[in-house]
Formats: sequence, C-alpha cells, structure tokens
Amino acid sequence: MNTIKSEIVQRLEIIPDDKLREVLSFLNYLVWQTENSRTQEDTDWLESDLSGLDNYEPYEWQEGELQEGLPVKFVSETGKIEIGL
Repeated sequence: MNTIKSEIVQRLEIIPDDKLREVLSFLNYLVWQTENSRTQEDTDWLESDLSGLDNYEPYEWQEGELQEGLPVKFVSETGKIEIGL
C-alpha cells in the first residue's frame, strides 16, 4: 500500500462512527466522478448564476420525462449532497 493510502487508512481509524457514513458518501462521489467525466456543458451549467431561479414557475415534469438515475440526498445541516446511497 502506498503512503497516501496508508495515511487515509490511519485517519479512518480515528473518525467517529457517526461520521463514517459521510466519509463513505464522499468516497462514493469520488468514484462516481472518476467514472463520469464532466463535459463542458456540465461545467457551464454548474458555474452559471442561479440566483434568479425564484423568478420562474416550478417545472411540472410530464410522465416518462424523468429517467431513473443515481439517488441523491441533500443534507441541509452540512449543505452537502449525498450521491448513490
């Protein structure tokens, strides 16, 4: 095992049990990110100014418009998004 992996394993040993789910969620995100490279369209959307979205009516999805994807959960206490739980 290389030094970085050894250091990560050592740190995992001292992380409180109630934080392990958060660590796993982040690791799942890193794996997902590695397997799904970001396109220029993704970057443009993620960096866009969304501050005026409340000026629009909510979109009403039609039957069949949404395809099944990765489950996500927004954790309001931390402001983080958990992907693939």
